[in-house]
Amino acid sequence: MTQPEKFDLEAFFEDARATPPQISQDLAARIAADAQAQMPRQRKLLRLWQRILGGIGGPAGFGGLVTATAVGFWFGVAPPADAMDPLVLLGAVEVMADEDVTDLTGFGLSGFVLENDEG
Repeated sequence: MTQPEKFDLEAFFEDARATPPQISQDLAARIAADAQAQMPRQRKLLRLWQRILGGIGGPAGFGGLVTATAVGFWFGVAPPADAMDPLVLLGAVEVMADEDVTDLTGFGLSGFVLENDEG
């Protein structure tokens, strides 16, 4: 066998582009069925949590919600000294003098008043 002196690679590429290879529909269906059989089955609950996590912004959004929850809880337990009682702002309770309220709960919203029984 002898090699021709001039080898035109571009002609072969043009022939390949003109007639691209085709696979049969049966082969494509079998490949898709095999791929589907190899994929792990997801549980519905796992998919639900993935959708929820995706809806809040992924792991970064979840971290922000956890941080906001922790800060909100801490402000509820130990509010700043100059924080106004939200029930007073809404008019649900009257403002009490600080000496009348003994803070037993740590919330600053104690309804417990210690009365002096001695006199």
